[in-house]
Amino acid sequence: MQLSDRLEKLMELAGRGVCAADIGTDHAFVPAELVRRGAFSRAVASDVRKGPLKSAEAHIRQAGLSEKIELRLGDGLSVLSPGEADVILMSGMGGALMKRLLREGEAAAKAAGRLILSPQSEIPAFRSSLQENGFAITQEAAVFEDGKFYFFMAAQPGRQEAWTGADRLYGKYLLEEGGEVIRAYLAKRKTLLEGILSDLQKAEGTRTQARRREAEEELRLTEEALRCMAERPSGPGE
Repeated sequence: MQLSDRLEKLMELAGRGVCAADIGTDHAFVPAELVRRGAFSRAVASDVRKGPLKSAEAHIRQAGLSEKIELRLGDGLSVLSPGEADVILMSGMGGALMKRLLREGEAAAKAAGRLILSPQSEIPAFRSSLQENGFAITQEAAVFEDGKFYFFMAAQPGRQEAWTGADRLYGKYLLEEGGEVIRAYLAKRKTLLEGILSDLQKAEGTRTQARRREAEEELRLTEEALRCMAERPSGPGE
């Protein structure tokens, strides 16, 4: 089955193992392909809603994988026993929700050898929360698809070395690689921040001043990241 670039990137980062757990599986495309391609011998596909699980069940049955992929209804990592899955995938959720699910399912998350995470919002705060709660980010990737940027990170239990402000904002490994996708994202972000600051110059008030300082700092870090990457050859596209 041909998957989108976003889903293919999730599978690439998942690597190989015995059991993969896809939390918030939707149609179960990712666990089905991981098993079908032989990357994992079995998988758990879960969702908090019955509707997506019915779609997942139909897809898994059609693929002839019903004996290798177990469907579970439940919220987040509550469907897993610690150590049951050696790789856990979560994508298509907001950063705040993903942060909650990892906190509430900490035992299962830390018993897994690898987490593959793709939050859809609040990404800098999510990176910080991972590191503050005993996870180290080991790999990052970015994809631009259908007019939208998607960011991915692999993490595992452990301590993280100190990251700079730009690292937390945009991803240390993404900035080091300097690929075309992160370059394009930084350029777009720079333009957006310049527009925000232009609008804020016309406004008054304490809250406006605080927001202006935040935007100025983010713009400074964005320009710093762009300068650093300009000094290196372009990395490969994602």
